[in-house]
This record gives sequence, C-alpha cells and structure tokens, in this order.
Amino acid sequence: MARRFYNLAEWWHLLSLDAPTVAALWSWFFVRAMHLHLSLIQALLLPLGTWLLYVADRILDGLRQSQPALLRERHHFHARHRTTFLWAASFLALLLGWSVLTHMRPEALRDDLYIGVFALAYLFAVHFGVSRLPKELAVAVLFAAATAVPAWSRLNGGNGLGGAGGGSGKAQLAPAIIFFALLCWMNCVGIEKWEGGNLHATTRWAGLHLRPIVTMTALFSLAAALLAPSPGLAAVYLAAMASSGLLFALDARSSHLSPLHLRIAADAALLTPLALFPFAR
Repeated sequence: MARRFYNLAEWWHLLSLDAPTVAALWSWFFVRAMHLHLSLIQALLLPLGTWLLYVADRILDGLRQSQPALLRERHHFHARHRTTFLWAASFLALLLGWSVLTHMRPEALRDDLYIGVFALAYLFAVHFGVSRLPKELAVAVLFAAATAVPAWSRLNGGNGLGGAGGGSGKAQLAPAIIFFALLCWMNCVGIEKWEGGNLHATTRWAGLHLRPIVTMTALFSLAAALLAPSPGLAAVYLAAMASSGLLFALDARSSHLSPLHLRIAADAALLTPLALFPFAR
C-alpha cells in the first residue's frame, strides 16, 4: 500500500501535476474565503496555464546539456517523453486559449496578462542566462500572484465578504496573498537546498536559516488567524501555519529522504487547505 502511494506521488510530480494542484487548491481557497463564486471552467484556467508553464520550463531545463549535474529526474522524464508532452501541451494550449476568450472575466484577463508577460520574461531570463534575480523569489511571487488573480479580480465590483467594497475586500485579501508568497518562497528555498546546485546568495542564506524563517512564519500566521476579519481568512492563515510546520519537519528529516521524495513532500506540504476547506466560508 505504501509503495503504491509513493508511486502515485512520483507520477504526480513527474507529470508536472504538483504545481497545478497547489495553484488550483489555493486559488479556490482564496475565492471561498472571500465568499466569491468560480465556475468549473474558470477554476480550470489557472491549473491549465500553470501546467503549460511548468512543462515548458522543465523541457527547456532538460535542453541544458552543458549543466547535466543540475538536471533531476523530472527533467530527464520530460526529455524522454518530450514529443508526448509537446503534443499534449499544444492541444491544451488551444483549449486554454478558447476558454480564456469565452469564459475569463475581463478583469482577470487583464491581471493575468500582466503576470503572463512577467512569467515569459522570467523564462527567457533564466534559460538564456540574463537573470540576476534569485529564481526562487521570482517563482514564488509570480506563482502567488497568479493564484490570487481569480479572487482578486472579482473584488473589483464590490463583491466578497458579504458585499464589502472592492477596496476593502482587496485590503483584507492582500496580507493573505503575501503570506502565501512567503510560503511558496520557503518551498522553493527548501527544494533548492535539498537538491543542491548553484544557489543564489539569498537562497543560500535562506536555506541556512530555513527553520527559523518557517518558525517565524508559522507564528505570524497564527497571529494573523487570530486577528483575521472573517473565519474564511482565518482558515487561510491557519493553512499557512500548518504548511510552515510541515516544511520545518521536512527540513529536520531531510537527511533521511531522497531529493526526489523531499521535492514531492515539499509540494504536498502546501496542500493543507484540504483540511480547512469546511472553515473557509
């Protein structure tokens, strides 16, 4: 039974389903916490776009033959099945384009276009060696921003939190997005630390102090939950606190797990909203 679970988790990672799952889960969590509505097709737009971006990133990483030591099993897997991934990505890109044009709200499309431009600029900078920013921080900010768009864009019209004004709703949601971005950054830092490689100076420093950072994040998340203006937002902060605790535990046990399993577990540590969905209302 345990072996089957590990196999499923590995496929979840190798097929690039990990990041889309986290994005869809937290996006829905933000929407639910702000008392908003998201249709099924609208909910699928973010994970579809996230999957396409991550597949492109991993395929491009796999083409860097000059740095084979930096390649992991996910890169080798995408290289071995590159044609299949490209066919699937082409079909899903067309489906995503049609869905965006027919089902995405104009406000969400505008926000996602901004994020998409920065994401493409990030891909170019990283894969053509012109980036000076820490990759982990860039990924965390872009990922958190894209995840928040479905809820954020719906607060323009004065919806959410029982009819609160758009400005008020955004002011209440913004700190939760910042906490999630910090959580994503710690996730990326932990993965880079456990996998090794050429680390940016800020990432190296954060990796050396990962446990104090996640401890402080957990404490601030608890304080934010106690001060939250609604039970839904309190649930978001409690999820951030739980994920921080799981990342602490993973770092403490990192010498007992393989880099692959650490990577999978680090992403699984961000699935804590599953336990708190009933309270996000």
